[in-house]
Amino acid sequence: MAVNEHTDHELVVAPDGSIPADQLKRLGVGPGAHLRVVETPATRSGGSFAGSLPHLADVTWEDFQRASQLAREDVASA
Repeated sequence: MAVNEHTDHELVVAPDGSIPADQLKRLGVGPGAHLRVVETPATRSGGSFAGSLPHLADVTWEDFQRASQLAREDVASA
């Protein structure tokens, strides 16, 4: 009887749903191996702001400069 030792490994799934072979090979998993997928809840890590923010208004460079000037004036008058 074989003993199945549980170890955690993180793999990145490609857009087409596959796992690149080099990731599997690195873990010693060869062709024909049976894998079990275990769902883990997503955790919020503070993450990144990369990407689109469609709910925010578009700001022109001139708007940004004017707002920066107003902020500097507020700080100077405080």
